[in-house]
Amino acid sequence: MDFNLKLLFTFFFFTVSLFSGQGSAGGYYSNRHHRSHRLRATKLFVFGDSYVDTGNILVPFSSAQQFPYGITFPGKPSGRFSDGRVLTDFAGKHLGVKSPIPFSIRNEVGEERLKESGINFAFGGTGVFDTSVPLPNMTTQIDLFEQLRHAESGLSNRDVHLSVALVSVSGNDYSFYLATNGSAQAVAVAELGY
Repeated sequence: MDFNLKLLFTFFFFTVSLFSGQGSAGGYYSNRHHRSHRLRATKLFVFGDSYVDTGNILVPFSSAQQFPYGITFPGKPSGRFSDGRVLTDFAGKHLGVKSPIPFSIRNEVGEERLKESGINFAFGGTGVFDTSVPLPNMTTQIDLFEQLRHAESGLSNRDVHLSVALVSVSGNDYSFYLATNGSAQAVAVAELGY
């Protein structure tokens, strides 16, 4: 199987594992406490596309900034490609942390809000690789996270260690490949490994 497709499946498996209790969300234990005393996640960091984007696309003419998006939650269009909550909101609730703030507005909400929730780096329409949407792909999103960690952001190593990363990869890489004259047969062959 091609390395790039293996990477896609690894991200998918990680996301599925996270919510089935097999991944890192349930895996942090303290050596100083009894093993049944699980440490609670302190923050959620999100990487991906529209399935987890909580409002990073601030462009006024974006469809995510227009009706009907957001009418169920938060009550108006907010840059989410959803009528209501997205996977990120449910993950945060499951972990007992606030839904992370969108990277695009991190400077507007202040350092205290960052300290209590984490950051969402996901941008709708993007993928692991470049797509037709000229926004940060997965590699760039991870680079943004690294830059933020090394800046004076208030994120301690302990915060990062006790945090959970949600990685969501949907169909944008595949649809971009097919839209640029790739074949569905080549995708199926690569997925099956022959």
